[in-house]
Amino acid sequence: MSARILLVDDEPNILEAYKRSLRNHFTLVTANSGSEALDILASEEAFAVIVSDMKMPQMNGIELLSTVKDKYPNIVRLLLTGNADQETAVLAINTSDVFQFLQKPCQAEQMIAAIEKALDHHRLLALEQNLLESTVHGSILALVEVLSLTSPKIFGHAEVVKKYASICGEALGLPKLWELESAALLGQIGAVTLLENTIDKITRGTPLSEDEKRAYKKCPEIGAQLISKIPRLENVSEIIRYQNKGYDGSGLPENNVSGENIPIGARVLRATFDLVASEASGLSSEEALSKISSRSELYDPEVLNVLKQTIGSDHTLVMVSITVLQLEKGMTVATDIEAFDGTLLVKKGQTVTESMLERLINFSLNKLAPDHFFVYQTRSS
Repeated sequence: MSARILLVDDEPNILEAYKRSLRNHFTLVTANSGSEALDILASEEAFAVIVSDMKMPQMNGIELLSTVKDKYPNIVRLLLTGNADQETAVLAINTSDVFQFLQKPCQAEQMIAAIEKALDHHRLLALEQNLLESTVHGSILALVEVLSLTSPKIFGHAEVVKKYASICGEALGLPKLWELESAALLGQIGAVTLLENTIDKITRGTPLSEDEKRAYKKCPEIGAQLISKIPRLENVSEIIRYQNKGYDGSGLPENNVSGENIPIGARVLRATFDLVASEASGLSSEEALSKISSRSELYDPEVLNVLKQTIGSDHTLVMVSITVLQLEKGMTVATDIEAFDGTLLVKKGQTVTESMLERLINFSLNKLAPDHFFVYQTRSS
């Protein structure tokens, strides 16, 4: 399907003229106002380019394109104006990152050439985004898989948190879902600075000393600083920084940020991480949801509602025993798997990966670990 172009102007005659001159070249949709354009963008298939007039009532072109930049950053923005003064140009560049200005009246040939350039730029943005998502996210997956093998106490639940966060993010219609998934996987990376004894206490739910509490509180900030050093992961860094922030403003970091001013990814992580931690303690999904719901002031109500609607309502999990040779990639481990010397190999709740499977087979065949494990299987209710 050809890329779609959205034309916005409050004068119907001008829109009709655009349609006549451009319809043989592009797939066009028109809007008579900024608010109508935003409604179309929210309800229809994706657009590649938007061309907006500057002077419109209620919402001018700069205001419209600034909103489009924030909500749909990959849509390339063109501005039509009869006022070519420097002030308008600077304002448009600073607030809406306009790709090109077109002065009215704009000839058809000039409009066609500008839109074609914008479409080329849109294709370049799409390629860049696909490359970023596939390479960076793939690298993160590989990193976390290694970390979950070497530090299962810290990263044992990362895949489960990612799964729940992804479900929640999709239901909320969040853009750049890969950023939320990456933050879910890397959310506990700051805990690598903790002492082993502190990590043991955290996983067992044992009270921490004051020094241990201070060290643990620093983990999100340390993690955010580590991730911020990686190009293009600035948003992931902010999600990690605010993942322990309560919706009511409590928690870390200690500042006046609360409610919807907290990054939405961090609001999702706060709820999903606490949900997974409750399940790891032995609660069912329904019991875990009930537990976190009892402290609803800590969580975004929309996020809580999505979790209640999408998780734990249509199935129950049963624990079954299988041999190591029956273990398959994608299964969920139901109990901690330890080597005979007490080394933790896999944390309860971890999803079996290819490398984890190979490791467990090697340990079992060399009689260093049991050859039977407990996993969860879904039983429809």
